[in-house]
Amino acid sequence: MKAVVLGGMGLTGRCAVFDLINNNKIDEIIVGDQVKNLDFSDPRVKFVKLDVNDKETLVKTLRGAEVVINAVQYYHNVKIMKAALEAKTNYLDFGGLYRVTLEQLALDQEFKEAGLLAIVGMGAQPGITNIMASYAVSKLDKVDEIVIRDGWIDKTNYPKLFFTWSPATLFDELTMKAVHFDGSIVESEPFSSMEEYDFGWEIGKAKIFRSIHSEIATLPASFVEKGIKYVEWKEGSADIEKLKFLTDIGFGRTDKVKAGGSELVPREFLFDFLKSQGMFSPPENVQVMDYEMSVLTAKGSDEGRPKKVEVKAYFKYDEKWKVSASQKEVGVPGSIAAQMIIGGVIKGKGVKPPEQIVPVKPFFAELGKRDIKIKSEESFDSN
Repeated sequence: MKAVVLGGMGLTGRCAVFDLINNNKIDEIIVGDQVKNLDFSDPRVKFVKLDVNDKETLVKTLRGAEVVINAVQYYHNVKIMKAALEAKTNYLDFGGLYRVTLEQLALDQEFKEAGLLAIVGMGAQPGITNIMASYAVSKLDKVDEIVIRDGWIDKTNYPKLFFTWSPATLFDELTMKAVHFDGSIVESEPFSSMEEYDFGWEIGKAKIFRSIHSEIATLPASFVEKGIKYVEWKEGSADIEKLKFLTDIGFGRTDKVKAGGSELVPREFLFDFLKSQGMFSPPENVQVMDYEMSVLTAKGSDEGRPKKVEVKAYFKYDEKWKVSASQKEVGVPGSIAAQMIIGGVIKGKGVKPPEQIVPVKPFFAELGKRDIKIKSEESFDSN
């Protein structure tokens, strides 16, 4: 059995590799990346220097594998899916930030004809949240609305701000139009519709905002038969407001501007500067101590009575792997789904979101083994 992890040296990809290593039935784990910056200390792990823009090498790397986990920047999702088709390899990724997800879903027929499966958005948010939605909806005869709220906090004893997941994706969320579903897709300003929400646990109260997210691309269609009317995603933390300030003053721009007698791209300049200051990724030899929580609330009816189902996911940093919560929560579910494909637990063809193809109870059980806890609560409206 062979699995490929593209971007396996990256922040989230390495967690998928760490997790795959624990499965003795996998004979070979190919890590495709541009640089080798980590030794996984397992003879089954083999590094291949790879640029995903090199189609020939990419297809060659994927050929013969049961599944590829795509952990590179979401801009490359479609080209990697097409390479997987050519290599005859099953595929999954960590999300397409709504718009790319829509492009990926359009490849459904091609994957069906090839007899292959692609699971799009198989990380944490999207990924775990989609499967939480599947669980919640299964407890309702009719579903009116689904709202997902996500909050996080970093309690690392370190003086500088740093990123624990893709800065490019985060800045896209901060600058692209937010989307939600209200009978149809509705656009609004990025990080609008502020709400103060009490997550409890380690996080407490946080200001959360509406942003662009992949769940909105699939949940309305997945639950249309149960009458879904409204789907919304909100996220936030104290740090996110600091970063929003940077985009508000122009550092999220990706076009060229004149400054100081020269031309520069504000976002590229900012990212280069952050790299030079060691703020683009977690500092070496420092254990990140962060917490994140996703709360999904589904409202509808069951046997004619108004009912609410709330599902919560708890994420914590991992000292064994020396990774943050935001790294582990994305890489691990992708690895679990990949192992389910390899083991025949997940079967299917075409391009599917997690809520349509991943078995809920076995998946939640696997999360629990990895110290990712899922809790749920159901209540009827007494009125």
